[in-house]
Parts: sequence; C-alpha cells; structure tokens
Amino acid sequence: MNKNRVLALSLSLMMALSMSLAYVGSVYATDKKSQLNSIMEKQKAAEAEKSEVVNELDKYKTKIVGLNTEITNAQSEIEKKQAEIDELNGKIEDMQGKIDDRKSGMSKRLRTMYKNGSVGFIDIILDSKNFSELLSNISMLQKIYKSDRSTLNGLEKISEELNKTKKELSAAHQAMASSQNELKSKKGELDKVSAELEAKAAKIDKNLAIFNQQAESLSSQIAAEQAAAQQQQPPVNNGGGSIGGSSGGGSGYVGSGGMISPVSNYVVTSEFGNRVGLEQYGTFHGAIDLACPMNTPVVASDSGRVMNLTGWYQQGYGWGVFIDHGNGIVTVYGHNSALAVSPGQYVKKGQVIAYSGMTGWATGPHVHFEVRVNGQLVNPRNYVAF
Repeated sequence: MNKNRVLALSLSLMMALSMSLAYVGSVYATDKKSQLNSIMEKQKAAEAEKSEVVNELDKYKTKIVGLNTEITNAQSEIEKKQAEIDELNGKIEDMQGKIDDRKSGMSKRLRTMYKNGSVGFIDIILDSKNFSELLSNISMLQKIYKSDRSTLNGLEKISEELNKTKKELSAAHQAMASSQNELKSKKGELDKVSAELEAKAAKIDKNLAIFNQQAESLSSQIAAEQAAAQQQQPPVNNGGGSIGGSSGGGSGYVGSGGMISPVSNYVVTSEFGNRVGLEQYGTFHGAIDLACPMNTPVVASDSGRVMNLTGWYQQGYGWGVFIDHGNGIVTVYGHNSALAVSPGQYVKKGQVIAYSGMTGWATGPHVHFEVRVNGQLVNPRNYVAF
C-alpha cells in the first residue's frame, strides 16, 4: 500500500514538473516570438526608410545629371567665346598695325612738306611751270592728305568697333564662367547630399542584414524548441506529419476536404509544372504563385495543424507556414512578410495564418502555394478553384 502511495506521489511530482517545464518553455517561446515580431517590425520600418532614401537619392542623381549637362554646355560656350575673343585680338592687332603704318606715312610726308616751313610751299610755286600747274600741285597735295586722313579715320573706327565687340565678348565670357562656377557649386552641394544618402542607405542595409540574421536565429530557436516540446507530448495517433508531408498518417485534425484560395484579389503569375526561362530557379515549379499586394492576409486553405514555420531565407520559402490537414495532405504558404501562427497550433479554414510578402527567393510580393499528398507535390488546381 505504501509502495502504491509512493508511486502515485512520484507520478504526481513528475507530472507537475513536466507541466512546470512546459510552462517555462512556453514562456521562453512566447518571449522569443515577441522578440521575433519586434525584429520583423524593425525590418519593415527599415525597408520603408530605405525605399524613401533610395527614391530621394534617385531624385538627386537625376538633378546631378542635369547639372553636369549644363556645366558641359557652359564650358562649350566659354570655349566658343574665348575662340571669338582670340580671333578678334588677331584682327585688332592687324588693324592697329595698318593704322600705325598709315600714321607713319602721313608723318613722313608732313615732315617733308613742312620741314622748312614756307620754303616747301615756295618750292611748289617755283617748280610749277605755270599757274595752272601750281593749282594742280596744291590740289594733289590736299587730296593725298584727305585720303590719308579718311583712311586713318576709317581704320580707327573699325578698331573702335572691334574693341567694343571684344569688350562685349569678354563680358559674356566672364558671365558664362561665373554661371559655370555657380553650377559647379550647386553640383558640389548635391554630391554631398547624395553621398550622405548613400551612406544612410548602406547603414540601413547593414541594419537589415543584422535584423535578418537575428530573425533567422530566433526562428530556428523557436522551431527547435517547439519541435522538442512536440516530441515530449504524447502522440495524437499513430500517424504523423513532417515538413514534407511524407507520412501517410494524419495530424489528428482532418480537413473538410474542400480547400479555398489562401488570398483574395490575386493574379496567378506562375502555374504548377515546367517553366521556361527560369533556369536560376529550376525548370519545374511545384506550386502556384499568387501575386497580391504586400501584407495581404493569407488564410488557411483548410483546417489543420501547423506543422512547421520557415525562417527568412530557409529553403528559399522565406517566412513560410506548413499545415497538416490529415490523410497525408499538407499545404505550404511561402514568401510571407509576417507570420500569425505557431507550430502545433490548430487553425480553421479561412483563419489568417500570415501576411503576404517577398521574403526568401522572391522578386515581388506573392504567395507560393503548394499542395503535397504523401510527400509528393501535386497541382493545387486539383484542390482549389483558382
């Protein structure tokens, strides 16, 4: 009798200890899930911030490209004006030489004519054979003087016009150079802001890498702890599911037999079966991809037990959910942005289990939906009317 009491007491203590450990494990698991949700929220915030930074950076880069074009055009104009100024300088020098030559010739003639004062005029009178020749000689001298003066005035006028044009070109040259300097200064400011934005984007990428690593680590820990907890629980039946649904047994929960689409307002972007032009992901696609807006609620296609969850990049699914519906049928929901269930949890048909995203191997927000029967991938259209 005493032995029976001792045995009963021992069993009671073992059960109490088991429940206590289960409770502690549950608390730890809940704490990790809370940490995981917190990290996922940080990831979302970081992704949103990065998107804003990248958009802003693109705007600045577009402005910089425009300024570079303006600077190049301004430099071309400056070089063009400088070439015109150089050409005018050559013309001015040539014109000044002609003016100097003409002035020199006039000076020589004047010095010759007036070297001896009135004697030169008397020589003209004496050398003249008659009065008519005298008048002719005087008229010739006057014409020569007028011609020299007219030519000299014309050359000086042209020189003045050339100098005026040169001043205008020099002013335009200086204005263009000033404008170019302003453009370069503005570009320098934009370059500085762009560098700051690039540094900010790099910092966000670094933080995202840390968040991803933390999320993967926590997800693995949660999955391991929950798997260990499930192993300590008594089996519901002799069957059992696995991540691949390879067993023919049930989960203890049998679905209704009629599945529904995991999301509404979707577009089928990839069918089940062989695909062409997607060598990087393999030619066979064992699911149907349902494109939908980011963070669209993802629901269970049928009632069942959550078998497992995958992490950010685990097996390419990203944040994924595996549900065992019994009779060897398993559904998979991949690439989610967030999860709303835990391993071992029973879910009803239509219950929200996750939110759509593009984690893992994905190029856009969508739900990767698989149906497995006794571990074999089958066409989801055999079960859901898409």
